[in-house]
Amino acid sequence: MTIFEKSRYYFNYTLPDQISFVANLINDFFSQFWWIFFILFLGMFFIAMRYFRRSIAQKVEAQEIAQNLKAVTSQKDIKSVGSGILQSTTMLKATYMVLYELRGDTYIQVESNIGDNKDVSASLRVGKREMKAQAKSGRYIVEQFVSEDKNYMLMLFTLHNLDRQKYSGFLDSVLGYYGAIANNFKAKGADTLLNMRKNTSTSLMKLQMDNTQFFKFFVALIMKITDAKGAKLLTKSGETVYEYLDNGTHPIQKVFYIRNTPYKLEFYDDKELEQEKMVHIGSFLDMAGSFLVNIDGKSEMVKNYLDLLKFTNEGMEIGNAYYRDHSLMVQTISVEIAKSLFLGEDAIDAISLGAYLHDIGMVGDVFTVLEKDNIDDAEMNLIKEHPLIGSIVVEPISHIYPITDIIKYHHERFDGKGYPFGLKDSEIPLNAQIVALGEFYTGICGDRSYRKGKTHEEALVEIDKMRDKMFASVVVDAFLDVEKSLNNKIVKIKSKWEKDD
Repeated sequence: MTIFEKSRYYFNYTLPDQISFVANLINDFFSQFWWIFFILFLGMFFIAMRYFRRSIAQKVEAQEIAQNLKAVTSQKDIKSVGSGILQSTTMLKATYMVLYELRGDTYIQVESNIGDNKDVSASLRVGKREMKAQAKSGRYIVEQFVSEDKNYMLMLFTLHNLDRQKYSGFLDSVLGYYGAIANNFKAKGADTLLNMRKNTSTSLMKLQMDNTQFFKFFVALIMKITDAKGAKLLTKSGETVYEYLDNGTHPIQKVFYIRNTPYKLEFYDDKELEQEKMVHIGSFLDMAGSFLVNIDGKSEMVKNYLDLLKFTNEGMEIGNAYYRDHSLMVQTISVEIAKSLFLGEDAIDAISLGAYLHDIGMVGDVFTVLEKDNIDDAEMNLIKEHPLIGSIVVEPISHIYPITDIIKYHHERFDGKGYPFGLKDSEIPLNAQIVALGEFYTGICGDRSYRKGKTHEEALVEIDKMRDKMFASVVVDAFLDVEKSLNNKIVKIKSKWEKDD
């Protein structure tokens, strides 16, 4: 058989039989084991779908992170940036979030979205040594994320572990941006304050206290300091500018001519003024005179007005053994608490001045009322007015010395039972809470006509009891951290009295 015939035989008979055999073999195999191929197909399908869904989810998450980052970095003021960061809570799968700023060796809370929720609480300050990578708070996992420069920290309360690898880039970016805005804000604030100081005369053109208002305030203060029955401010030519007289008729005891001004002041009383008091009044009027001269010319008005307020403060405490150096002690305590909280220099300066002038609104008979054992409703209402009066008194210089809130809110309580507005918790500025604790300590340790003052150790117990009632825990803790050194400083102030006496 030739090669051609063999080839023809193979293609016509042998190959078809082989193909038919293989086909039958495959058919038999599929008939018996088809389910294996079906399972393999389904497995490959689900693997492909899972990969596809993960890819889509990653893309959505990336878009969500980008949107949140854009929302935060589009803000230009520090408050909006902080709020924007807290709005990322949902994306981070957290329930609550708190932002802290490093001051010294302690992180101080600056932003939070916990609000009034009672199921979780975050400390107002966290020491570096207290920090943990992960901790528990009730049913929540507490995650702490520190910025690259270590200046800021985010604390997240979550029900599941935070995917730190996924969100670390986002958190680094927003905390870095917050830090940049904060630094810019502080720099601008310093420049603004410097410009205000350089342009005092121009700024004071906006003073809300005109001549008539000031004269009334001035005479009321003189009446408080002298305990006189009446006073009259006149020009040297005899024209009455403002007068205050009670319902009786009293002789003139003294006429003071206010140096470098066209004014004189007459005092009416049933008894002669003591020589020591006359000297003090004369010094006070010299100080006030510098303001009276400048009330029209605006030159050096801020400094003069501030000096007048300080002098007034001292004048109100003169002759009152129970309130001797009261403002100085409140100032000393408040400044030490502020330092313990690692507040900035500007904040400490404001707290120092605000603490010293916290009772500047006690014009009239408030001091006398405070010495009474039983106070009626009318007298209590009089007492409750002094924070508002004081805030009005310092308002003209508030653009230079930001102490209005300290004076207005230093009698508010953390639990909302204070006055004059009944604010509570974070509604009360931190600087006002600090001064409130300083005044509370000074008050309970001072002797009164109706009781003996508490010892330093007794005062510590009382203050700790007021935690989250009168004062935030962070303020109480800051006070307790420095109480020993504070006690030494207060003892020195009181020992000065004994020498003077």
